[in-house]
Amino acid sequence: MKIYTLVLLLAAVVFVECGHTFMGTSFLRPQVYHKEVRFPSRFFQKRVEYLNYTLPAYRGYSGAPGGSIQGILAYDMTHSGASANVTRGGIGHNFVDIRMKSDRNKELHYDVYIYA
Repeated sequence: MKIYTLVLLLAAVVFVECGHTFMGTSFLRPQVYHKEVRFPSRFFQKRVEYLNYTLPAYRGYSGAPGGSIQGILAYDMTHSGASANVTRGGIGHNFVDIRMKSDRNKELHYDVYIYA
């Protein structure tokens, strides 16, 4: 029971301190999408932006129709208190909606990779 509590506490600390989002796996998966998301800061405000991506109906390189997202990486380039969260879809779906929020008075700068 003590180990479970320690792991839960450690996960909460890592989650709070981390501005990057890693979901699923990129190991031996083709990268299907990459975008550098960059928006300037707003005076005394947090900036909130959304990124929407849908896999094409047919991916010719893998030969399989449809498919699903197997990995998502949203890397915070500013190393600030910014956050990126998956609001819809994601792993196991053919679409993903990512909500990115900057720190107050900081620019929003993410590198987003999606693997299928």
